[in-house]
Amino acid sequence: MSAGLDALLRDDGVRVLLCVGTGGVGKTTLSAAVAVRAALLGRRVVVVTIDPARRLAQAMGLDALAHDPTPVEVPDAAGSLHAMMLDVRHAFDLALAAQVEGPEAERIRANPFYTALTETFSGTQEYAAMEKIGELHRRAAATGEWDLIVVDTPPSASALDFLDGPSRLEALAHNPLLRVVLGLPRGPFGFLDAGAALATRALDRILGGRLFSDLRTFLQVFERAVLAFESHAAQTRELLASEAAGFLVVAAPRPAPVAEALALARRLRSEGLPLRRVLVNQLTPTVDVDPESLENAERAADPGQRAVLRHHRLAMARADRERQNYASLSEAGVPLDLVGRRPGGVHDLAGLAALVDRVGEETAPGAHL
Repeated sequence: MSAGLDALLRDDGVRVLLCVGTGGVGKTTLSAAVAVRAALLGRRVVVVTIDPARRLAQAMGLDALAHDPTPVEVPDAAGSLHAMMLDVRHAFDLALAAQVEGPEAERIRANPFYTALTETFSGTQEYAAMEKIGELHRRAAATGEWDLIVVDTPPSASALDFLDGPSRLEALAHNPLLRVVLGLPRGPFGFLDAGAALATRALDRILGGRLFSDLRTFLQVFERAVLAFESHAAQTRELLASEAAGFLVVAAPRPAPVAEALALARRLRSEGLPLRRVLVNQLTPTVDVDPESLENAERAADPGQRAVLRHHRLAMARADRERQNYASLSEAGVPLDLVGRRPGGVHDLAGLAALVDRVGEETAPGAHL
C-alpha cells in the first residue's frame, strides 16, 4: 500500500474524501476500494456512489444499493463500512415534500419537466451529491455513525463538471429574465411586465396551454428545490475547502484522462481546495524483466514459450507508453499513486481490498502546478 494514501486514510482529521475525474477511469470501483481499505484500517466509513449498476453492490455482498446507508460486512475490518447510492429523484422529492404537501406534490411529481429535471438535467447530479455530503456530515456529527465519508462523484465528460455544475444550476434558478417571461414573482423587474406578458402569450401559443402550464410548474418547483438546497450549500462548500476534506483525482494512463486530471488538479489548487493525491488507475501489470533479456529469451524459446514471452514483451511496451502518458502528472509535483489493472475485474470485497492494497507510490520530481 502507498504509505501516503494509507496515512491519509488513517488521518482522523480527514472526514470527507471525494474521488473526482472524468468518466471511464474506474472512479466508482476505486472509490469503493478506498472505502474498504479505510474500514480495514479502523475508520467508520460511509461510501456514496453514483453508479446505478448492480455490479458494485454485488461486489459488496448486497442485492442493491439504496438511497440510505446500508451496512456492509467487511471481514477482519478494524472499523465499519456503510454504502449507499445517490438517488437524484429521491433527493429532489425530499426537497419538494418540504415545500408542498398532498395531491399538489403528487401532481408535480407527474410533471414531465420535473421528471427531466431529476433524470437528465445538467448539474442536478452534482447538486444532489453536494447536498448529500452536507447531510451525511451533519448526521455524523450528531450520531457518530461514521467518521469518514467517501464520495464517488457523478460521471461526466469533464472532470470539472462536479465543481461547476451546482453553480450553473443556481444561476439558472436565479435568472430574473426567465422568471419574468414565465410569470413568476418579478421582484425589482416589474418594469418588464409588458414585454413579459407578450412573451408569455407567445410561448403559450407555441407550446399549448397544458405544456406551458407544466413548464411553469416545473420552473416554480425547480426554483424552490434549488433554494432549499442552497440553505446548506454554503456550509458544504466551506467543509470541502477545509482540512477536514480532500480530493482524490482519478485518471487512467491515456492522454485525454491525464489532461483532464492535470486540469482538475490545477483548478483545485488555484481555488484553495485540498488536493490530496492523484491516483493513476488501470495500469498494465508487468513483470520486472530486462527487455533485451526478454527478447533474447523469446528468440531461443520453443513456440509455446515464445507466445508467453511475446505477451510479456507487449505488456512491457504498453506499460512504457502508459508511463509516458502520465509523465506530465509526475512532473507537476502532485502526490501520485499507481493502481494496476486487475485481470477479470473486481467482483467481491476481497477484490476491492486487493485493488488498493498494492498501490505503488511515485515520488514527483518537485515541479509545481
